[in-house]
Amino acid sequence: MAIKIRVLQHKKKDLGGKWYGKVVSTGEVTTQELAKSISHSNSVTEADVLAVIKAMTEEMRRQMQMGKTIVLDDFGRFHLTVKSELVDRKEDYNMKKHVKKILCRFTPTGHRDQLDRHLIRPFCDGIDVERAKE
Repeated sequence: MAIKIRVLQHKKKDLGGKWYGKVVSTGEVTTQELAKSISHSNSVTEADVLAVIKAMTEEMRRQMQMGKTIVLDDFGRFHLTVKSELVDRKEDYNMKKHVKKILCRFTPTGHRDQLDRHLIRPFCDGIDVERAKE
């Protein structure tokens, strides 16, 4: 199975109408569906999986609100960041006015290949791509 890529023309004028690829979502998977699938692949019940996922997301939120980065081994890292307006002088920066949005970022686990030093991300490497139908 391959991910689908749609080819779109960039709308920003300064990019001269260049074309780029964008992944097309084929749908969503809910927590309930993940729990059901996980429960079928081992001896843990669906209710147990749901309880752990719920507790984990609540604890991750609490820890990130305290400024922590969440590191899930063999999965990746979650941390909070902000979208902020620029100001000319440090003393003019106002948190209430200039912080526009708080975002949660995810970076999948990765390691460097010993031979050519390129970054290998198990979640992202080895995926086939195909062009989406227009």
